[in-house]
Amino acid sequence: MTFTALALAGVANVIAPPAEASTAYRYWSYWTAESGATGWQYATEGSGTRVPSDGAVEGWRFGIAGDATRIQPGTLPDFAAICADVEAPTDGKRVAVVIDPGSTEEAPENEAPGSVITQCVVTPNNSTGLQILQTIAEVRMDAGFVCGVNGYPTQECAPLVELPEAIDTAAAVDASASNTEEVVNSSTQLPAESTSTGTPLITAATVSVLALVGFGIWRHRRREHA
Repeated sequence: MTFTALALAGVANVIAPPAEASTAYRYWSYWTAESGATGWQYATEGSGTRVPSDGAVEGWRFGIAGDATRIQPGTLPDFAAICADVEAPTDGKRVAVVIDPGSTEEAPENEAPGSVITQCVVTPNNSTGLQILQTIAEVRMDAGFVCGVNGYPTQECAPLVELPEAIDTAAAVDASASNTEEVVNSSTQLPAESTSTGTPLITAATVSVLALVGFGIWRHRRREHA
């Protein structure tokens, strides 16, 4: 697979339109909030290359992508609250992280999403979003794409699934907010030698036919090696 095809394969489940109105992709989406921001922005760069600044908040949300805004993290990107008791380092940066496994309606069969986690990470200035995530969570990857976080989901990676009738914007957010376990008083030091990489993501507003083709190639190759 060429680099271009691989890159597109890694991003297409985030941006490719569903095959039909009743289906959508289920995956871990990546969200960002710069220092001082009060709302989430869908990441315009992949976690493997994006280097968040001091005071930023990184968000991960598992869900079904009927539309991007529906699966944003249910916890607000409040850096001041998450990192309230963590002193600014003299050499490095503080980045807040929100890991939201989504609602039970979006969960794979026989799996439960677990609790939302928020944590303040103290890390070298050049740390990427993926490196920061890997410091506080077990990350399962396939072809540079984040497929599972802390063992959830256990096996699947961005399948095309039927859109549950019970899913809507309010339900998804409410389910996340009511299942929150915040960890705001701890910090994690990221090893400076960490060099993990990931696949760049692009915004849903820039969906292209190339991304859709790349996604098809990626899934075909995964089936061949299954």
